[in-house]
Amino acid sequence: MNGGDQNPLSLCSNLTSLNPSFNLLLRISVRFISSSSSSSVDHIHSTSSSSFVVSYLMNSCGLTEKEALSASKKVNFKSTSNPDTVLTCFQGYGFTKPDISKLINKNPGFLSLNAHKTLKPKLDYLNSKDISRLEVVKVLSTNPTILGRSLENLIVPLFDSIKNIVGTDKYVFAVFRRSMGLSDKLMLNIQVLRDEGVPQSSIVKFLINGPRTLLISTGKFKDIVQEIKGMGFDPYKNAFLIAIHALAAMTKSTWETKLNAYRKWGWSEDQIQFAFMLNPICMKHSEKKISMIMDYLVNQMGISPLLIARCPNVLNYSLEKRIIPRCSVYRSLVSKGLVNKDRIRITSLLYMSDKSFLDKFVIKYEEEAPELMKDLVAVMDAEDT
Repeated sequence: MNGGDQNPLSLCSNLTSLNPSFNLLLRISVRFISSSSSSSVDHIHSTSSSSFVVSYLMNSCGLTEKEALSASKKVNFKSTSNPDTVLTCFQGYGFTKPDISKLINKNPGFLSLNAHKTLKPKLDYLNSKDISRLEVVKVLSTNPTILGRSLENLIVPLFDSIKNIVGTDKYVFAVFRRSMGLSDKLMLNIQVLRDEGVPQSSIVKFLINGPRTLLISTGKFKDIVQEIKGMGFDPYKNAFLIAIHALAAMTKSTWETKLNAYRKWGWSEDQIQFAFMLNPICMKHSEKKISMIMDYLVNQMGISPLLIARCPNVLNYSLEKRIIPRCSVYRSLVSKGLVNKDRIRITSLLYMSDKSFLDKFVIKYEEEAPELMKDLVAVMDAEDT
């Protein structure tokens, strides 16, 4: 047999026996080809499975394509049997398609749960309370994480503990609705407040209106409480809890940013702390809002920045819907000589109720300045557009 007729397999065998390096190269090549082929098949199966889940999330759960693509990374199933059972379960408890879409978008993993063993007992328990089924649906659509908690170990004992404080099922659900990530930290932090002498009535209001603050780690919560006490806040007054809420709501860097926003207007550290004690909410405002209101009151209305530090509640108001419209009326009255600017403090004018302001600065001058009401409405409409 001549060389041109030699069997290729025999040739490979001869080459590998003569050259070990060739043998190694050949084995590596075979493994690479095999691995690549296997990876390609896995990729095809993975892509097919993902497309199936995305399609189900869009068609059966009402998610948008973008939402479905994101949710598909958190849940996987090859059959619609279990997900269909989950959706049927929710529908049986009064969840509408928009409710279900909202709920699955937030927690796509629910589609993998056992509807009868995991979801139904929790839904039965929550619906057994003195609250309408519609309200239960609203709470769970807003905060579906509740359904991911243990019924026996967390939901039931926490429900009972909160009810002992707030008094009614309705208020317990109000707490649940505002509490993302319920945990036993809530009760531990409430005890911290009790130990500091915070009145029960204040704790009830705080729990209903701002429960998220009570869900931070107990160690951090204790540090914040001590820091607020160190500033001079009285635990018996509402400002104490408002200050805790303000401080807990931001990082140290964000807190420093707010401090700098006031320092830019010449406020000293003592003046900032004084303003914070008078109105803790002033530290919750965005840097943009602080800057815009200070700029208008100081540069447009000529108010001293230090006066604002002594009357920080003005920073709580809307620049567009309250401050500018009222100041526009004030300036018009001053320009007509109808009011003496030295006798009226703009801060007082801003504090007034709507009725008092209209009575004292608009209706009172209807004959001398009939355009005031028209101008006031025009300014407010312009700011709304």
